Parts: sequence; structure tokens; C-alpha cells
Amino acid sequence: MKWMFMATVGLALLVGGNASAQRADRNVDPPIARSFNWFAYVGANDIRQACKPEGRNRIRLIYNALYDEQVRTYEIFLQPDGFAGMGIGVLADQGNVSNLTIGSAADVLGPWSMKRGQRILNPGETRELLGLLEATAAFGPPRDGLRLPDNDFLWTIASCRNGIWGFQAYHYPTDGFVDVKFAERLFAWDNVPVPVNRPRKLEPSELRRDFNAPMYHAGTANRWMLVVGKDGLRPR
Repeated sequence: MKWMFMATVGLALLVGGNASAQRADRNVDPPIARSFNWFAYVGANDIRQACKPEGRNRIRLIYNALYDEQVRTYEIFLQPDGFAGMGIGVLADQGNVSNLTIGSAADVLGPWSMKRGQRILNPGETRELLGLLEATAAFGPPRDGLRLPDNDFLWTIASCRNGIWGFQAYHYPTDGFVDVKFAERLFAWDNVPVPVNRPRKLEPSELRRDFNAPMYHAGTANRWMLVVGKDGLRPR
């Protein structure tokens, strides 16, 4: 009976958290909207604006594994009883249309739409995740002036806990990326059937960038460069 109660409570918090996550990321899905709202989503303007002592405790983690290749998002909704709802979103092969098969109008945007998953973190798993985040200084403050190019591997973490806003970013292979302690745990809980695009050695992003390519043009590596400020992304 107790198990059934806990399962019901867990399902309710996940459904509520996932609905909030989907409201947040609907501005970055479909692709046209994503072009205009991606910076606000990564910067978590919605979380920051709603961050009040009586507000919801939540964390948004984004793993940018070369934007054209893969992006994974994790929306964590912390609950007073120690459980947490986790919404997962994956964008994969956004720049690759060679295998695109169109059987209906919905298929046209299929490759650029988020694949989603969700799960419940029990109190032990939630404590473990928070401990790993704390050990990685994931709640800030970030390094002022850190540059985050789209065609590199990077993490951003935005959070609101007990009304306190936090932001952090890591850029591979420097800026603390190698010391990230939470990544493998998140990947282990990730139930979206798309393999994780692991960091690999690449030429510097400047050498892989097409400076003649227009911003947001599909299939190019010249979409965006984010710059971190003292407590979040700098306004564009």
C-alpha cells in the first residue's frame, strides 16, 4: 500500500514537472522557434524570473555535444519529500538530412524535433545528484567571460534552490569540464534511445567555423557563441 502511494506521488510530481519542462522547451521546439529562443532557454530566463523563496526548486542542465550533432537537456524538479522528476530532451543530427524520409508533413521537421523521456529520481538518487553537482561547483558562480561556441562540447547548469539563482558552465576540454562529476550519472538515468555523443578531441572551434555561413543556417557550424557573465549568460 505504501509502495502504491509513493508511486502515485512520484507519478504526480513527474507529470507536473514534465508539463512545466515541456512548457519551457516548447519555445525551442519546433526548429524555427528554436532559432529565436535558444539563448533564452540555455540562459534559463524562465527559471530566473520565477526564482523566489516560495517558488519551485528546479535545475536545467544542457549538454551541447556539437550543436549540429547532439544536444541533451535535463529538467530536474526537486520535491520537498526528496523525490525529483526528471524530464529529458534530445536533439540529434540536426545538420544531417541525408537520411531524411518524408512520409507525411510531420516527417519534415522530425530530425529537428526533440526526442523525450522522463523518470522519477528517488530520494537517494536525488541526494546523489545534488552531491555530485555540489562537488562540481555546478551552482556557481561561473567564470566571467567564458565563451561557449556551438561547435564544441559544453555543459550549462541553471538552478533555483530556495529562491537562490545559480548558473555554471563548463567548456571542453578546459574550464573544469574534466572535473564534471554528475555527467555519467545523468547519462546512466537517461532513457532516450539515442547514444550519448561523447567528448572527443577536435581542432579549435575557430578552425572548424565557416565565417561565410549565415546565422542559424541548417547544416553549418556557425550558429552561435554564448558568453558567460558573473551570474549567467550575458545579455545579447
